[in-house]
Order: sequence, then C-alpha cells, then structure tokens
Amino acid sequence: MENTTCKDIFSVCETAFQGSAEHPIDYSITLPEYLPDIVRVLRCTVTPGVQSHQINGDRISAECECTVRLLYVCEQGKVRVFEQTLHFGKQLELRAEKNVSEVFVGAKTDYVNYRVSGMRKIEVHGSISVFAKAVTRKEISYTNNVCGDGLTARCEKLDVCDLLCITEKSFSITETCEVPDPDMPVDAVISACAAAVIDELKIISDKFFLKGELIVHFSYTSGDECDIHNFDTSIGLNEIIEVPLTDENVIVDASLCPVLLDVHPKFDAVGNKSLVDIGATLNLSASCYKNRTLTVINDAYSTKYECTLQRSDFSLLSLEDTVDDVFLCRGNVELKTTGISKILSFLCSNISCGYALRDNCIAVSGEVTADILYEDSKGEISFAQRQIPYEYTKPVLNDGNSFICNPVCNVTAYSFVIGDTDTLDVRIEINIHTLLFREECRTVTTDISVNKEKPKLSDASSLTIYFADKGEAVWTIAEKFNTTVDAILRENQISDGVIEKECRLLIPKI
Repeated sequence: MENTTCKDIFSVCETAFQGSAEHPIDYSITLPEYLPDIVRVLRCTVTPGVQSHQINGDRISAECECTVRLLYVCEQGKVRVFEQTLHFGKQLELRAEKNVSEVFVGAKTDYVNYRVSGMRKIEVHGSISVFAKAVTRKEISYTNNVCGDGLTARCEKLDVCDLLCITEKSFSITETCEVPDPDMPVDAVISACAAAVIDELKIISDKFFLKGELIVHFSYTSGDECDIHNFDTSIGLNEIIEVPLTDENVIVDASLCPVLLDVHPKFDAVGNKSLVDIGATLNLSASCYKNRTLTVINDAYSTKYECTLQRSDFSLLSLEDTVDDVFLCRGNVELKTTGISKILSFLCSNISCGYALRDNCIAVSGEVTADILYEDSKGEISFAQRQIPYEYTKPVLNDGNSFICNPVCNVTAYSFVIGDTDTLDVRIEINIHTLLFREECRTVTTDISVNKEKPKLSDASSLTIYFADKGEAVWTIAEKFNTTVDAILRENQISDGVIEKECRLLIPKI
C-alpha cells in the first residue's frame, strides 16, 4: 500500500518590513498683518499626519501634511495663534521579498526648535519621522495524517486562532457644530485633539459595520480680549467598510486611530464665527481570526522503511480573554509658578501604551501627555506640558506560556481641581480595548518522506517480552521495537498510553 500524506494549512501574521524615514522641518514664519507682534512665545508645535499611502513596486509612497501652530503672547498680554499647514511626500524603500498583505503608515514629530528673529518673525526647525510597517498573512502547510507503508503517527489536537485576513482602511468624516455660547465666537483654535472609540463592529457578508464615536477636545480664543474657552464634542461614527471575508463567525482585533484632525471656525447665517468645522481622517486596522482545532503530528515512524520527518517551530495563538474596560487614572501635576490663578486650557493631547506580564497579571501602562495653559497670581500666562503615568492590570493564569496583545487606549474624559498653589489633581478616564492571546511555541511536522530503498530489517522472533518501567510511554516502546501502539495495547489488553506500574509486556511483531 502506497503511503498517503494528508496536509492542511493554517495562517499567521508575519512582519515583512518595518522602517522609517526622516523629513526635516525648516520653516520661516512671518506673521500676517492682522496679527499683533510677538512679545513672548508660549509654544510652537508641528503636528504631522498621513493623508494617503500606496505601494509602488518596491517603494511605499506616502502623502503627508504637518500643521505648524505658534502660540504666543502679544503686547496686550493676550494669547494669539498663528497656524499654517504644509504638505510633503515621502518614500520608503520596502526591502521585502515577501508578498505584502497590508501596509500601516504613520508620522510623528521627533523634535521642534524655534528661534525668534524679530517681533514678527520666527524660524522653526525640527524633524518628522514617517514610519511604515508591512505585514503579510503567511500560510503554513503541515501534515495532519499519514497511512500506508507501515507509517504510524502520534497526533495531538490544538485549539488555535487561525488568521483569516489583515485589513487596513481609511475613511474621512466631517461635522459642523455650534459652540456653547454663540456670543463667544471662535477667533482661533489654540489646540485640538481627538480619540476614536469603537462601540460595535459586526461582519455581515464581506463588510464591516462599524459604530463608534470620535471624541474631540479643543481650546479657542474669542473676541478682542482673546478670552480662552474649551469645548468638547462627540461625533457618532457609522461606517460600512469592505473586507475580504465571507465568514461572519470571526474574532476581530481592531483599532481605530485618528491620523488627521482639522478644526477651524466657520461663519453662521448671521456672519458670526459661532460654528466650527471638524474634519478627521481615521484609520481602521483589523486582524480577523477564527477558532480552529488543528490535528498535528508530534512524531511518526514506519515499521517497514526508514523515514525522515521535516519539522518547524511555530508560534500558535489561542484567545485567552477580551478586555474592554474603562478605568480611572489619577495624578498630581506640579507647575513651576508663583501660584495658579486660573487654568485657561487643559488638553490630554497624546497617550502612549505598552504591556508586560508581571505577577500573574497583564499590565498595560503608559503616559498621558497633558498640555496646560494657565495664568499665575501675577496675571502672566504660561504653558506647561506634563506626563501623567497610568497602569491597568488584569489577572491571567500564568502557566509558563507568553501572552501577546495589541492594547488600544484612549482618553475619553478628564477633569482637574487646583490643589496647592502650584499643583493640579488630575483625573483621567481611559478606555482600553484589546484581545489577549496566549502564545505557545510548538514543533509541528510539516512533511514525512519514506525511503523505500532502506527497508527495516525484520526480527526473526514474532513476540518479544519487555519489562516496562512505571511512567514509560507506550509510544516510545512501540517505536523502539518497530511495532505499533495499537498492537501493544491489544496484545496486553491495556488501554492507557502510559504504563501505570512496573510490568511485563508482550511486544508483537508487525
């Protein structure tokens, strides 16, 4: 009987490329005539974003923009704002021989320096990094059954999460909203930030049905006195996004990130700037899995011929838990001042996120960046940026395997109270979502080849007596005497694959 080798495939995510390219910022700002002279610079920021990207041969081409915003105090002691958006393109050499499923592209500011060269001029120098990560869905072929040519195999069933697809889509939204007090119209936006939260994500046919919200916080000046106001709003998200899936019973690990945010004042029907136009580009990244039970071969041999096993080590994932929670972070922020008179603007502009396994817990931690514009007891306006640490823990059963996750944390709300003369007591509400996977490294048989030119020599005896030790595996005994596990179990009328106590076994010839 010719041997038959049955094969199957499962898929994993593999990083095909990861790299970045630097883009220098050398920009000269000359204030327009309608803005007053610079007395003191409070802050100069460069906020980058990626409008679109595509793969051109062996290169990733990205169309980017960066918003330069200058915040300063004029002669009247008021806060003024100058803003301008610059556009640029960037290319990264892909340097990947593998097929690429999706490319994720982003941008961040490395550093910003500025030099005031006059009452109406400032030189801005800095650097932006455009980074990219290309991933591929790698199909792994493995052997899950054999028969014929005297082949016998030791199999094991493994529950895993099989990767179905990786997808990355961008979409844009716009919304016009009215500020709380129409008598305090928007003159200029000081700063703005946004967080995107997914409330529901369903797959029907080959489409994602996404529901969520974009939470936008911004501060603005108003009127001749340049009074500063803060405004929070929530924009509902209802999007239909095509995905390469037909199976609806899948596990989705998704994140939604605002990659561009544009907030500008808009005239209302009577000519007042009581409206704001909010435009945002959001990037949805999703990995889709399906629970499967794999039958893998741990070991095999032939009772007739010499055979060779090809094996490979793979990291197999199984879903341990889903984390979807809101927790409160508290921190004290100290400001170097003679005493806080008033907080003019408080925005949580950024949040970092990482994780580690510690003390039978998964700990997700990072820092929230707080941008604070305040007035001291002498009436002088100052700006400060502070990092507020946070940590979220969830117990896990630590059995020696590692855990992996891709946590997504968003600031959904925050508040503060002025404590001592130079301290703020801050409370930050953070939404965390992640799928927690257990990662197990296993050696999997990918192929078995039988060499019929090397038959195994036959033992003359048809039955061998063997004295087995307690705890000895029947598989090991069968392989040693070139017989099968089933034959030993039948001959000795036992059912357990492990010898319970010292005994004598009859080893039949095959």
